[in-house]
Order: sequence, then C-alpha cells, then structure tokens
Amino acid sequence: MREFFIAVFSFLLIILFPTLSSASVSVPYKTETLTADGNVIETQTAYVPIGLFAKGTEIVNPEDIYIDQEGYIYVADSGTKTVTKFDNEGNDLKVYGTDVLNQPMGVHADRNGDVYVADYGNQKVFKFQEDGDLDEEYERPESPLFGKSAPYKPEKVSVDKRGNIYIIGESANNGIIQLSQDGTFLGYYGANTLPPSVGTFVQDMITTQRQKANLFMKEPPASGNISIDEQGLVYTVTSGTSWEAIRKLNIAGGNVLPSDMTEENNLVDISVGSIGNIYTIGNDGIIYEYDSSGNLLFSFGGKTNENNRLGLTMQPSSIEVDEVGRLYVTDREQGNIQVYEPTEFTTVLHQGLALFEEGYYVESEKYWNEILRLNSSFGLAHTAKGEALYKQQQYDEALKEFELANDKGGYSNAFWEIRYRWLESNLASAFMIIFAFFSARFAIRYADKKKNILEPARRKTKKFKAQSLVNELLFLTRFIKHPIDSVYYLKNYERVSILSATLLYLVLVVEYLLTIYWTGFLFTNRILENVNFFFEIGTVLIPLLLFIVVNYLVSTITDGEGKFRDVYIGTIYSLAPIILFLLPVTLISNVLTFNEAFIYTFSMQIIIVWSVIILFTTIKEIHDFTFWGTVRNILVTLFGMFLTVLVFFVLYVLFDQVIDFVISIIEEVILRV
Repeated sequence: MREFFIAVFSFLLIILFPTLSSASVSVPYKTETLTADGNVIETQTAYVPIGLFAKGTEIVNPEDIYIDQEGYIYVADSGTKTVTKFDNEGNDLKVYGTDVLNQPMGVHADRNGDVYVADYGNQKVFKFQEDGDLDEEYERPESPLFGKSAPYKPEKVSVDKRGNIYIIGESANNGIIQLSQDGTFLGYYGANTLPPSVGTFVQDMITTQRQKANLFMKEPPASGNISIDEQGLVYTVTSGTSWEAIRKLNIAGGNVLPSDMTEENNLVDISVGSIGNIYTIGNDGIIYEYDSSGNLLFSFGGKTNENNRLGLTMQPSSIEVDEVGRLYVTDREQGNIQVYEPTEFTTVLHQGLALFEEGYYVESEKYWNEILRLNSSFGLAHTAKGEALYKQQQYDEALKEFELANDKGGYSNAFWEIRYRWLESNLASAFMIIFAFFSARFAIRYADKKKNILEPARRKTKKFKAQSLVNELLFLTRFIKHPIDSVYYLKNYERVSILSATLLYLVLVVEYLLTIYWTGFLFTNRILENVNFFFEIGTVLIPLLLFIVVNYLVSTITDGEGKFRDVYIGTIYSLAPIILFLLPVTLISNVLTFNEAFIYTFSMQIIIVWSVIILFTTIKEIHDFTFWGTVRNILVTLFGMFLTVLVFFVLYVLFDQVIDFVISIIEEVILRV
C-alpha cells in the first residue's frame, strides 16, 4: 500500500499547488501516447518543467544522477571530477572524490550511505563512505573467468540489496560485470541478445558449440545504463539497437519485457519509479514513460539549440525519478539539471496504476473513468477498466472495454464467461432443438420410405441440378474427393465452362471480403475503418491471374499439354476446399476463445494445405507432367511471377520519372513564355 499513499500524497500536492501541474500549462513540447490500435496521438501534458535543480551550485558536465532511499540526490560531474550530494532543496551537503576521481560517469548510493562511483578515466569503481573517506577501489578483476582481452572501462554502476556491484562497461558485450563487496568477480549477467534472423537460425541448426566458437560471430551491443528497483530487479537500456533496447531482467538474466516494446535506438539512461513505472530518455531529449509491463504511457520533451530553455535539453545524459514522481534530467552540454512535475492528469493515472499493480482492480476503476473522461483514446485505461469490470463479473461491459483496448487476452477471458453463462441457461433448450431436429428428420425419412412423400421435391431438385450452369458449379464438390478424375473430365469432356469458373472467382473474392468483416475479434488484427475494397480485391485476383498467365506460358515452353482455358478453370476448381469451407470456419471463429484457438488455426491450415495439394495435382494432370516435372514447373512459375512483378515495378518507376520530366518541361515552358 506504500505506492497508494505516495500517489495520494502526490494528488494532494496537485490540489494545493495547481499552478505547478495544470495540464493546460504552456510547455515547449507536446505529449504523446499510444491508442489501443498502436497509433500515436497527442494527449494532455503529462509533466511540466518547474525549474533547475541546485541552480546556485557549480555543475559543469553532469553525467549521472541518483536518488537514494532517504531522498538525497547524488550527481556525478565529469567537469568538476567530483560527485556531489544534495538534499531535495538543492543544497549541497557533501563532495566526494576531490583529487581522486578522474572522469566520473556513474554514481550509486546504497542503504548504508556508501557512495559508489564508476570512473571511466581511472578505469576503476570507487567506494566512498558516507563521510567522504575513500573505502575501496575495484580494479579490473584478475579472475580468468573475466577474460584476458575483456575490456574494463566502468561507465555506470549500481548495487543491489545484497551488496553485489553491477558495472556497465564500455564494449562489455559479455554482459553486466558483477562483483561482490570484496571485489571478487561473480560473473557476467544479462548479456544482450541479437534479433532472430533466418541466418542465425540456420547457423544454430547446423553448427555445434565448438564450431560456433571458431566462427566469426556478430556480437550484440553492450548495455549503456542500468537501474535496480526496490524489489531488486535489474533494468538496462542499450543504444544502437531497437531489439530489447529496454530490458527488465529476471534472476537468470533473461528479459521479461517485450523485445519490441520500443522502436527507439538512441536511449541513454533508465530509471524506475516507486510503482514500477519505467522512465527512459534518448539523446534527442525525448522522455518516455512505460508501465511495469512495458506499455507506453507518455513521450514528451525534445532538443533545443538555445541555452537554458526550460523543458528542452541539448545533450541529455541521465534521468532519475523521486518518490513523488518528479523527474530530474541532467544536461551535459548546458551543465544543469531540469526538474519536471507530474500534472493532475498524470497523478490520477499513477493512482490508478498503483492500485492496479497491487491487484485492487475494482478500487482503481474510478481513476480509469476519470482518465477516459479526459482522453477516451487512452488504450491502457480501457484495459484496466475492463479488468475492474471483469472482477465485478460485469462481463458484457468488460468485453466492450477489452475490445476498445484491443486486449485480446482479456477479451477471451470475458467472452469465455459470457459463453459459459449462455450455455448454462440455454444448453437444455439447445439439446431439445437438436433432438427435435433429428426426430423430425427420422420421421420424414420413414414416411418417405413408406409413402414416397419427398418425390416431388426430388424431381424439382434433380431438374434444378440438371441446368448447365448449376451442374458446372456443383462439379466443384467432386474436386474434394476425386481431384484426378475431375481434372480428366474437366480437360477431355469439358464438364465445366469459363462462365462457371469466372463465377467461382467472384465467389472467392466475396468470401475473402466477408472474412475480413466476419472473422472473430480474437483471430484478426484488421482495422475495419482502414479496409480498402479495391486493394483487397487486388490482393486476391492479381496473384491468381498472374499465376495462371505465367504458368500457361512456362508450361507452353516446357511442352505442357494444357490450354489456357484448362489452367484458368483448373486453378479455381482446385481451390474448392477454400471456397466451400472458408466461410464456415470464419463464422466458427466468432464463438471460440483462445482456449480453443487450435480449432480455427488447424482448420485454416488444413483448408490451405488441401487446396495446395489439389492445385499441384491439377497442374500435373493438365500438363501431363511427372511429379518432379510438376515441382519444377511450379517453382519456375513462382520465379516467373517474381520477375513479372519486378519488371512492372521498374516500368512504373521509369514511367513515373518520364511523367515528372515532361511536367517539369511544360512548367518551364509556361514560366518562360
């Protein structure tokens, strides 16, 4: 509950000092957030700059800032070659490292008041007692496990509750250097990873560990900064990559945050707030705030070319947050520390998050209602409110909130409860309807057997099926069971026509469009407002028509026996499983949850594989190829399709340039005339 009282205290500050935190205050930057669909939108101001910290103290090149458990603030300054301890009013209390430090880049203070400094210039980590006396120097580890050629150039330092020291070093690609209090090397921790690729996957499959050691391996970048929260979890940021640029490490050194939670590759520092919120800052001055799960809450700030422009920075180097949510940002170029205060909007959000993180979903609902009143597009608020409604067993309302938040996991859970309640209420009636249906079916068949009562209906049905076009369309079902015989009749007896095939192509397009709108929420990522009918129609027809034309041309060259008519008709009839079962499976997706997701995914896989097998068989029989001849024919067809697209793309670019050239000549003539 500690986080709750902090949030309440912050809220009281907002009420007592509204001029410091008004969301409508003018700031030199805009604040952005993400909608549930992942779109960036502008939102209420989250933090306002309220001034410079320790304005009267000499600060030259602040490299790092740290706030300890008592609220004291430590600043590592490579310009003065010292570390200064301040109170929260900005009064300097103690200076560490005079005539000892060379280039202090990182600072940390433990629970005992001891101060650790990462000195890049001396290539050491220094430990100072609270009174300023030098207590320990941590030089390059002598352990053979550290590695003879491994660099040791400390840039940042942090200490956990057990007293273990975590050092971020320049080019330390093996991971965070971990030392005990007596300087013993404990090992590397939390090494960065490379993004997965086809090349690395194949290499991992075909090489042994010994072979990998002899290969030239691409190394991941080293972490750039570190922070440890009150629970002892380690957080790091890495510059130069967007893959796991922000990491939250478990005890084994594995990342528990989404690997792609940010696209930024210029982050320089990270800090963790009292409720687990993650704050990062990039070298462009943009500050990002995430919740404990990695969801973006806000981004704001920026760079400036003007000195002392409050709210913007020139060369940000570090960020820190105190217990009431104020942010401190050091600027190496301007030699100052800017302070940002959370607005009322942010304070209400933090109050809701504090309760939400503790599991008090119902109690947090009123805060999410207030957030949504101020910004109805705030995706996280919809998720949190959905959880609150779910805990209150208001599943229908929760379902709507989860859908607005695009939270498929929450939606699945709420829908499962709704479906379960419906089954409880209607299962008996459903069984009665099914029983009545089969009873009626049995009775009618029995009566038909005795009295032949269905004969008029059978005659009409037979007459209807005898119509040429209907018969050709119904021939589709034969492809499901007997594709080889069907191709034989298609090719030699012309049981189908161009007209029926064309109608089936239109049916396929219509079915595809319907799947866009009728697929269950859990199994689609489509945004219906962004659907373009012409583009979607082209998505279906262009590849099919390209395949037909190229396959016919390739088969003609390779002595295939099929006519263009045969390829045109055979292709669409080969897609019989898709045409017959796509819509039923799509409709079924609306009554499934993630617990039964395999029904939908497996059914779709069967339909596609089944169609591919029939298409392969059709091409083989149409052109009278052998098995491997058909494989070669299809591969050459796919390659020809690629070349055709490439040629059209080149022609389009050239034609576009010609048009631009002609237009520029016309404009020049008009201008001169």
